Amino acid sequence: MKKNLLISLALLLAIALNAKTISVSELSKIIGNSNVVVVDARSSSDYAKTHIKGAINLDVNDLNNESPVEGSLKSNSALASILGKNGISRNKTIVTYCETGVRAGRMYWILKYLGCNDVRMLDGQMKAWFKARKPITNKKTTLSATTFSPAVKSSLKVDKPYVKSKMNNSNTILLDTRKASEYSAGHIGDAVNIPHKQFLAGSKIKSASAVSSLLNAKGVSKNKEVILYCKTSTTAGLAYFIMDAILGYPNVKVYEGAYLDWKN
Repeated sequence: MKKNLLISLALLLAIALNAKTISVSELSKIIGNSNVVVVDARSSSDYAKTHIKGAINLDVNDLNNESPVEGSLKSNSALASILGKNGISRNKTIVTYCETGVRAGRMYWILKYLGCNDVRMLDGQMKAWFKARKPITNKKTTLSATTFSPAVKSSLKVDKPYVKSKMNNSNTILLDTRKASEYSAGHIGDAVNIPHKQFLAGSKIKSASAVSSLLNAKGVSKNKEVILYCKTSTTAGLAYFIMDAILGYPNVKVYEGAYLDWKN
């Protein structure tokens, strides 16, 4: 018993020190730990078909207001209420996953914005878990409700006036993560375009050196303030995860209203 506890603590410590993703092997060893919450960010219908055994379901879209043009995230108090009802608190190790990394990336950004310190993403998403033949189920997992006390990092979320104020600032880079065709049809100011799929190799994020090369080729360097956006602040979340958790960019923000807000 004591040995198992020490192993669990050692794994949690290793995860806390790991600035990247969490592997299938690591997650499978700690998924039953009371200090770990695994969040399936997919729709409830996808979750009901099959999911990682022990994972709760929180559709990341349920954290949005009905109108993304008004700034799609719900209020901080509403978000805290939803997370608390689902058994999520800031002092837990939170692991999120989906199919492609997009929903998980947005969930990561939201949790970081609300002040969660230890948030991870499953490397390879559901595909990697299936490939490793780890336990799956279609039975719902629920956790006891708790209190989520947000410690909002307001600098991670910016609005239209803020973006406008940075339009001609040489120390700020706007990065559009939409498809090239969408970018060509219209974009914000001098924003550069890196479609989010260029960061991925299947369901896995490319190596740190590969994604770093993509960013550097567009002039998106670490000494700049980087403002991310897409159409509805979804793929921007994945880019945020990559730049924050994997590459350690110190000053990355998401324009939450996104291009839908900009056009209005």
